[in-house]
Amino acid sequence: MSKIYNLGLFGNNHVGKTTLAETILHSTGMVDRVGEISQGNTVLDYDSEEISRQMSLNLGFCYFKKGDSVVYMLDAPGYMDFVGEQVCGVESSDVALLLVGADEGITPSTEKQWELISKKGMPVVIFINKFDVSEMDFNKVWAEMESFFGKRMLLANYPIIEGGNLKSVADLLGAKIDESPSYAQYVQASMDAVAELDDSLMEKYLEGTPISPEEMALYVKKGLKEGKVLPVLTGSVLRQVGISELVDFMLRFMPSSEELAPVKALNGKGEEVEIERKADQPLTGIVAKTVFDPFAGKMSYLRVVSGRLKTNSQILNITKGQKERIGQILRIQGKKQEPVDEALPGEVIGVAKLSESQALDLFCEPNASLSLSISKMPEGAVSYSIRPKVKGTEDKLGNALGKIVEEDKTINVFRDEETGETILSGMGDTHIDIAINKFRTKFGVEVEKGIPKIAYKETITSNADAEGKFKKQSGGKGQYGHCFIKIEPLERGTGFEFVDEIVGGAIPRNFIPSVEKGIREALKKGIVAGFPIVDIRVRLYDGTYHTVDSSDIAFQVAGALALQKGFQDASPILLEPIVNVDISIPQELIGDVIGTVNSKRGKVLDMNVSGRRQVIKAQVPLAEMANYTNELRSITSGTGTYTMAFSHYEVVPAHIAQKIIDERKKEKEAKES
Repeated sequence: MSKIYNLGLFGNNHVGKTTLAETILHSTGMVDRVGEISQGNTVLDYDSEEISRQMSLNLGFCYFKKGDSVVYMLDAPGYMDFVGEQVCGVESSDVALLLVGADEGITPSTEKQWELISKKGMPVVIFINKFDVSEMDFNKVWAEMESFFGKRMLLANYPIIEGGNLKSVADLLGAKIDESPSYAQYVQASMDAVAELDDSLMEKYLEGTPISPEEMALYVKKGLKEGKVLPVLTGSVLRQVGISELVDFMLRFMPSSEELAPVKALNGKGEEVEIERKADQPLTGIVAKTVFDPFAGKMSYLRVVSGRLKTNSQILNITKGQKERIGQILRIQGKKQEPVDEALPGEVIGVAKLSESQALDLFCEPNASLSLSISKMPEGAVSYSIRPKVKGTEDKLGNALGKIVEEDKTINVFRDEETGETILSGMGDTHIDIAINKFRTKFGVEVEKGIPKIAYKETITSNADAEGKFKKQSGGKGQYGHCFIKIEPLERGTGFEFVDEIVGGAIPRNFIPSVEKGIREALKKGIVAGFPIVDIRVRLYDGTYHTVDSSDIAFQVAGALALQKGFQDASPILLEPIVNVDISIPQELIGDVIGTVNSKRGKVLDMNVSGRRQVIKAQVPLAEMANYTNELRSITSGTGTYTMAFSHYEVVPAHIAQKIIDERKKEKEAKES
């Protein structure tokens, strides 16, 4: 029976993950040539958008075989807008291979992905790529690595650079100090790190007894599995130096899926149980990704954690509470598919036309209830309004929106009832642009993108009395409605309150709901600038009626007229949405970023340290955040990120409110002309 390994490739954009996978596939005989990203012919980046942008946008799947081992590789995008794909990659992998560029070192994207990997507690191997770059100083690179990752690092091989060129990599785990004078300090450090993994091993080491290759493999694998060491390998993907050594290291030291610790799950009673990652255990797994193909339909990628998943079987989607029929199971090699009879723990396979399942859904045996623990998807920080370019394609757009959201759980779509706009939110401008391109290329609908309107609201700050009278006589039965109201401000967030204080039949009981209805309609339309009115109490205390001419519609109009008059006399103001903003930046940029928050009428509430970065917590008016993604990237050279969530409403400063009111009047006049 084959040994199954499951490896996730992580690292910042353009660090070489896809090319590494391509090189490994070629070196193990899985493909007959090494594809190039610039040529658009790699196994993993086959989507038209990926080819045109020359970068990974989707979680990619492939595998290679060597001896009796099968290694499944998941290639996660490095660009920070695609953190959702990175989360899916972490949740669907057993071991992480984190790539770091010797030229760029630890980037913000590296830090973010390291945070995701660390939170999951999975074994990690580090590969430092790009030692082919001229004048590379290994000592400097290693010092930065130690500063970030700490002393757990175990250097497995050392780059041999001669005349400024990378020639090869030297194995440190089998080296002798006296045979490697130029890097003896690293041999010593590596052997010390191995010896520290076990007391008996340390005793032998101190006595000068050689550590056998078998002992080395046993203890390094154990240390890797338990997170006690971070093995580090070096090389150049472009020059194909250190790649065979990396593959050999993984197969020698990396734990296979069934060698990992049992997975914890909750059963139907809410009790925590442990399930070994073996084929004879109950079936559990996770949906790694969902993709819609305009020709082939829906394809789901499933990662088996324990048990066996067989062709023509059934599973329970525990997340949705729905049973799903499994048809043909497919082993995935980029866009190519190979039918197989079953999938075992660690394998990631494709299944077509699962109706309910989407990314990060959990599944198990159809008659069981076993739920694993998984990470939450981050919420989008950037929003745009969208609408179809061509009238009559609204239904087509609606269908496309549903599929986009199912493919990518960091995309959110909702209709803003107050502005009437359809809002598309995502992780960044590039993320949104690619989603909009998908509408055209995959679903055949053209979409226009616009800045969403801010959902301002109107309210009052003082009390007022008002009279509303509607009288109309034009032969025959007329219209008559007459009411007196008091209006008062309420606490922020209270909404609207209607109080009936009519006594003595001044207004017949059947017309009082009509007055309230007219007032509620006026609240929706707004009075000062056409925004909804909130946080107001209306007391209906008097009125008159006509036995013949009074009607439901007449009292509706009277109520609306009374509100319009009273509102103007009650010191009206505008309210604007305030959002909580968490901005993650390098320490040295705090001053510049706080300056941007202040310039946006924002308030800094707190500052926290997160790793080597600073997180600024602030509250900022939503209207000021329209272009903040680009602004922050410009200030921080792409190293800053932020998240945003609605907090509350506050009063708009008078000078800004007047500008908003004037703009709304112009818009109204333009529509009427």
